[in-house]
Amino acid sequence: MPAALYKAMGGFTTNGINTTRLESYQIGGNFNATQFFVDTERHPEDRMMQHALEELAFFSAEFRIIGIYPAKNDRTPHI
Repeated sequence: MPAALYKAMGGFTTNGINTTRLESYQIGGNFNATQFFVDTERHPEDRMMQHALEELAFFSAEFRIIGIYPAKNDRTPHI
């Protein structure tokens, strides 16, 4: 789907959710299928996050929440 990442991520932006990490992987080396991993600063039970996940589901063939963990307070880069 053209602009798949833009469409999938739009729900996070319109609902004021900060994404802290984004990774993409091509499935089987095929440009037609891409998998994304996203970290955000909201819990899945948060109302705005639920709206974002609904929009993500609309533009995705599949999505899964693979983990929930507390955020680290110090986000300075490690050298």
